[in-house]
Amino acid sequence: EATAIAPTGPGRWPAFWLTGAAGTAGGGLTGLFGGLLYGFAASSPAMGGTTLLLVLMALTAALGLAGGAGVAFGIAAAAFVPRSSSAKRGSEIFDPRWQWPVFGGMMGGIVIGALAKMLGTDALNLLFGHAPSDMTGAPEGSLLGAAIGFGAWLARDTVRIGRGLACGALTGAIAGALIPFLGGHLLGGSLALLAQQFPDSHVRLDSIGALLGERGFGPVSHVVTAAIEGMVFGAGVVGALTLGRRYHR
Repeated sequence: EATAIAPTGPGRWPAFWLTGAAGTAGGGLTGLFGGLLYGFAASSPAMGGTTLLLVLMALTAALGLAGGAGVAFGIAAAAFVPRSSSAKRGSEIFDPRWQWPVFGGMMGGIVIGALAKMLGTDALNLLFGHAPSDMTGAPEGSLLGAAIGFGAWLARDTVRIGRGLACGALTGAIAGALIPFLGGHLLGGSLALLAQQFPDSHVRLDSIGALLGERGFGPVSHVVTAAIEGMVFGAGVVGALTLGRRYHR
């Protein structure tokens, strides 16, 4: 039986901006948290640890804000795809067909990932004459963004923050764990590459490897830290979108 198609009128715009703002805030908070964890793991008081901690927190907060904005606004744009008028009330900021939030999150992740890699490598090349070629970028952003889009779709009909956090954490963790297997890097892997390229750097992640039974930051460390990064980022963004939907109702 054919169903009517809901129009995409001006009433969608408040939901679009609310979704984008909520996801941006969630991404920024999780970035700040990630910088705190890596800052404590990578620094020591004898090596300017406080300064390094603050620098990493500022860097990861900025990356989290940018990543959250790209993914969240991509997901929010999916609401403008014509959809069935039979969709449940309260799911206006998500298209009920899973492919559109996934596609929107993926495209947002691609744009932000590519931009972050371009700016990061350009800055390092200008300052030091070379930069790691395998830093996190568009491929990693696309996979993580798509996973978070799917997590947002799974949580589309709830205003329970716990479910939103769980959906984002699950899909984000799976994508994060897959990235190293596919040859990519998230923040931990990128920091390890920087430490290899610049031996005099004060960034050292060997303590993470030691905690996982490795000498240095090895493959297990890459997978575990990437899974944790994806889990935290996904939980933060989807949890924030769930909270935003509560107010949108």
